[in-house]
Amino acid sequence: MVIDKFFDMKYINKIGVVLSAGFVLAAASCSDFSDYNEVSVGDSSTGSLTLWENISQNTQLKDFAALVKQSGYDSVLNTPRSLTVWAPLDGTFIRAQFDTLSKEQLLTQFVKAHIAEYSHTATGKVEERVHMLNEKSFDFVGDGSYTFANRTISTANLPSNNGVMHLMNGAAQFYHNLYEYISVGSGLDSLRNHFLNYEQKYLDQSASVKGPMVDGVQTYINEVWVTYNTLVNQLGARIANEDSSYTFVMPTNEAFMEMYNRVKPYYNFITTTKVHDVASYSSASGTDTKTTTVNASYMTDSLVRRQIVRNLIYSNNDTYNQWIVGKGTSTDTIRSTTRNKFSNPQAILNDHLVGEPVMASNGYARIVDSLAFYPWETFCPELSFSPRRNMVKLFPAASSMSPVTVRNADGSPLTWLLGPETLETEYRYGAISAGGDRVKPDFFLSLPDAMSTTYNFYVVFMPTLWIDSIQGQHPNGLVYNESRPCWLNFQLQYCDAKGNTQVYNFSKAYADSLLSGGTLPKVPASVSSTTAFSNDPQKVDTVFIGQFTFPVNYNGLGQDFYPSLHITSPISVFNNTQLSTYSRDVHIAAILMRPVELEEFEAKNK
Repeated sequence: MVIDKFFDMKYINKIGVVLSAGFVLAAASCSDFSDYNEVSVGDSSTGSLTLWENISQNTQLKDFAALVKQSGYDSVLNTPRSLTVWAPLDGTFIRAQFDTLSKEQLLTQFVKAHIAEYSHTATGKVEERVHMLNEKSFDFVGDGSYTFANRTISTANLPSNNGVMHLMNGAAQFYHNLYEYISVGSGLDSLRNHFLNYEQKYLDQSASVKGPMVDGVQTYINEVWVTYNTLVNQLGARIANEDSSYTFVMPTNEAFMEMYNRVKPYYNFITTTKVHDVASYSSASGTDTKTTTVNASYMTDSLVRRQIVRNLIYSNNDTYNQWIVGKGTSTDTIRSTTRNKFSNPQAILNDHLVGEPVMASNGYARIVDSLAFYPWETFCPELSFSPRRNMVKLFPAASSMSPVTVRNADGSPLTWLLGPETLETEYRYGAISAGGDRVKPDFFLSLPDAMSTTYNFYVVFMPTLWIDSIQGQHPNGLVYNESRPCWLNFQLQYCDAKGNTQVYNFSKAYADSLLSGGTLPKVPASVSSTTAFSNDPQKVDTVFIGQFTFPVNYNGLGQDFYPSLHITSPISVFNNTQLSTYSRDVHIAAILMRPVELEEFEAKNK
């Protein structure tokens, strides 16, 4: 016998057999259950009969008896074990809707929905959440009069020699859990195929009942197969757990493919991607390269599909999301099980809803005909890089970088320099020092996870003129009492669509033309004093340096393959005028790469 359970589901294993929806439970011997909740026979004539004998002989249970017989579960109800049956009376439910179900479906969706292990009697005050044989749970409550699964109990506590039975008005409503609904929901083939691609099974030898050894191979009388889904686990969503509560946004096939075509251009992989191997440079003029080879079409397809599904599930117990199911106060933000936040819940949850939300046993499925996620909140976020974290190489050897804590005038650490989502408890950046009278820093930053889209580039400069706030010194002991700005050039090292390394030179004239909407000059063939950018040294100054469209995607290639930014200064260390005008020390907090579509959205919604 094969008995299947999902990895996340709770199960009872009193005799080494797992209880699960959709599969017949092996019959157990009397001794297996003799110590558990024996039912008192009392004076009732039904007490000497089995549950099945009482069901089959009750003229009010003809429809229920027929369906139990049809499912093959009559034999189990005739065995000496302890069970409770909530039997719906004839005429209180529509039998015809169950007649067309397969034997397995009938067992799961109807018969086992009315049977639970052990004795559950209606005596005094009852407040139970009963776990049924089909892994679903229903409320059994009352005090004098009782209900089960919101149906009234007309006759309670009819004893049998292997359990107890209650007669009820109506059948318990079966609901698929959200994981099950993926497989049965109409028009969800694309979503279903993606999730089921990650479904796996293995034989749980510890829970299976061993049989004899045959030709040196262990056999099993009862095999217990565990079904689990690696994607579900990675998403942090226990959607097969009946005790959980989620909202699952399920795209129709059309919505899935619409999103697929929307995301795909951002994942433009090529077979062989070549990058500058900055880590191997022996000097600032190094030309070392390295390559990585991937199955481009497979990588694109796999990552695009992963991006589509990674933010579809929301825990109804998350404080951000409880208002979705009528608890708490509505907010402007929802948070997925992968901890990503979204600022347009109305569009995501309601604006594209097909019909009403579908009730599941552990939440709701919201079928949508479009996925209204903003790219920058999902698959193409704003990127931030800092010398403190992304420095690859610093030249010359005399140059150095030291962390500086940025503080307010009252001495408290400056927080949220780059916005409240940076998770910085206090802001520190890497101050780069020339380290000598006639040298200047020359360094390279990695830009991992850049995608094949257009970004606007910004440099966040820190002030070099500190307010004399704490005994004339900056809190880390350094004194900055000069007002010279930085003067820097920026060169982007990247891979083109043909797999060759290239260099793009940012220039102030080009950036200024982009900002003003004027005629764009040619991209300079090299950098010089005429292409360099400077900052206001008396404030945190975010300087726009230009725009660039990456021909290929790096997201998914790993942290060793990335475009890089070469940062230099046109200062001549022998030009005293330049030395007195500009600082050779570099005070950069971050390089920001902001998707152009994000900035267009912000401009439109000011």
